Amino acid sequence: MLLLLSQLHPEQLESKKLRGKMLGSLIHIQHNLERFVNIKHKPIAKALKHPRLSEHKWLYLSHKKIEESVSSRPNKQQLDLSLLFFESPTEPLFIVTDKYYAYGPLPVTLNSEEYQLFQIKALKAPAFLTRIKMLPFWLKGLAILLPSIVLSILFSRRLVAPLTELGKAAKKLAQGKLSARVTVPAKRHDEIASLMHDFNFMAERLSSSVHAHKQLLADVSHELRSPLTRLTLANAMAQDTQGTTQNGYLIRIEKEAKCLDQMLSDVLTLSRLEQNQQTLQLEEVSLDALMSNLLNDAHFEAEQKDRIFNSQPIPSITLICDGSLLNSAIENVIRNAIKYAQNHISVSFSQTADSLSIFVHDDGFGVTDEALIRLCQPFYRVSDSRNRSSGGIGLGLAITKRAVCAHNGKLILKHNTPTGLAAEIRLPL
Repeated sequence: MLLLLSQLHPEQLESKKLRGKMLGSLIHIQHNLERFVNIKHKPIAKALKHPRLSEHKWLYLSHKKIEESVSSRPNKQQLDLSLLFFESPTEPLFIVTDKYYAYGPLPVTLNSEEYQLFQIKALKAPAFLTRIKMLPFWLKGLAILLPSIVLSILFSRRLVAPLTELGKAAKKLAQGKLSARVTVPAKRHDEIASLMHDFNFMAERLSSSVHAHKQLLADVSHELRSPLTRLTLANAMAQDTQGTTQNGYLIRIEKEAKCLDQMLSDVLTLSRLEQNQQTLQLEEVSLDALMSNLLNDAHFEAEQKDRIFNSQPIPSITLICDGSLLNSAIENVIRNAIKYAQNHISVSFSQTADSLSIFVHDDGFGVTDEALIRLCQPFYRVSDSRNRSSGGIGLGLAITKRAVCAHNGKLILKHNTPTGLAAEIRLPL
């Protein structure tokens, strides 16, 4: 860029006013030259080469007719001295060209002819270095900044583009798309290429691990449900042939078998939701159709436990959802509230332009702040009021949260006032 800009001034690059010793020396040469030629009548060429004048100096008398100009030395470097003539009078200057310096002009009248006196200094450095050196400061700055900006953009694009692709693939992988990979450029062998290879290797290992986990769950489901089904059938047959005493034990076995079957079903449902394997059967469902039977059952169950169940009228809203999965999620929250309430359970609704909130409040003993954070973790149970004696293995709220999240919603748990737990299921409209 500097070389390109230096070509803007291929001949004269800079000139400034001549001052100091060089100007004094040039004036001294001017006076002596006029004395040698005009008073002592020496030839101009001989006077110009006089040792007192031209020792270690290259003097040049420029004439308006270039062929009549006189030099104290032969022009071996083929310098363009035609630049050294000014039609109008000018003050002495320090002139810089790409191949030499020149000091002058000083007007000299020799034998009634007008000349301009210059002292010349040929440059040994390459011409382009001189041109670059004498470029204006702002032009040098432009020559540095412009390529820097262009190269920075090109470099950043080369650096950022693969990182952007890597980020997109990482987001897809985080969303459960295990087939997400990045394309590594064949000609790239830097650290970023190594990172992209490592990402693909990690994604491949993760995909293999998840598929192995899915296969294990499928095998466990098959292996556990088959003997459980046979156990249930055998127990039913035994109940038909045993007496009253043994029949009580067999009924207990049947109850526990059903509980085990439900636990297994919950574990598999949670696993499918966590791995995004649960296929949502989306359809338009009115909120009334989704919750009316559920609220009636909850009201009946609360009466059986001598608790008061209040519910606001169901809003006339249509949701696009998996009705079965969402119904199960809401039911988990309501049954959870009935189970742990002391006297009162309430269900209310709130609607905005883009969301619906279902609030479930109970007046139970509540939970600690630490337990509140962990309530939606699989297999977590609170040690005092919400413990194993009241049933469950700690999967209900975990399944609810993941089912609501599968519908792009939120499950928010808070402390109720003055006691108990407040749950909010927020769904997009």
